[in-house]
Amino acid sequence: MRATPFALAFGELAPRFPAIAEALQQDGAAPTDRDRFVLLEPVGRLLREIVPEGAGADALEAHVLLLHHAYLFWAAEQPVYQISDPALRRAVGEKRITTRLPHAAQYLQLPELRVWGTPNEASPPSPPSPPSPPSPPSPPEPLDGMFVSEAGGTGEIAVLAIFGMRPDRPGFSAVGLEGRADPDDPTAGEIEIAAARDDGSAPFAPKLAGGTEAGLYSVANPGELLLLTCRLLTLLDSG
Repeated sequence: MRATPFALAFGELAPRFPAIAEALQQDGAAPTDRDRFVLLEPVGRLLREIVPEGAGADALEAHVLLLHHAYLFWAAEQPVYQISDPALRRAVGEKRITTRLPHAAQYLQLPELRVWGTPNEASPPSPPSPPSPPSPPSPPEPLDGMFVSEAGGTGEIAVLAIFGMRPDRPGFSAVGLEGRADPDDPTAGEIEIAAARDDGSAPFAPKLAGGTEAGLYSVANPGELLLLTCRLLTLLDSG
């Protein structure tokens, strides 16, 4: 088993999580309630240690999201599903979807370098005068896998997709989203987050040059991340 992002980012901090569990119990808050989670004293203390000094609101929100998913994964006893190449191909080709989870939280670890995406799309420039040239697009990164946990609404799941894990990089990129799927009509339109591509190409079609020949896939938007997750969840019981 290769390293998970939990082991990379929170392996040394996991001994602090029992204090969070105790605070949750005393507070009577549901572990999935992120708004209550971030107000807990041991969570605030840990955030002050891991968030870089001078970081803005976006950086703080990203650390809260990552810490919350990491805690839920730890509390569920860290179940990891290693998705095989055949299982990934089935998920891409089949239409069944579900948001039923085997555990309250889990990590779906994809085959290495098979699925790619651009988690940090360059935002359009603000309108100064004269206008600045647009920034170059962010490079695509491999999708290592997804933390998947229960969310607040009925049938909803929370997903934190992890991109760009590699030995020569100290961290990774993460994309968080929440949504649900309608198992009675499993089409892209039934995903709460739109999965349709602007260019009309099929979901998961590779966007990298030579990707088709290399057997690669791409996730082009958050809806495709949710769709892929919901399809993979249907395969977990079958191994």
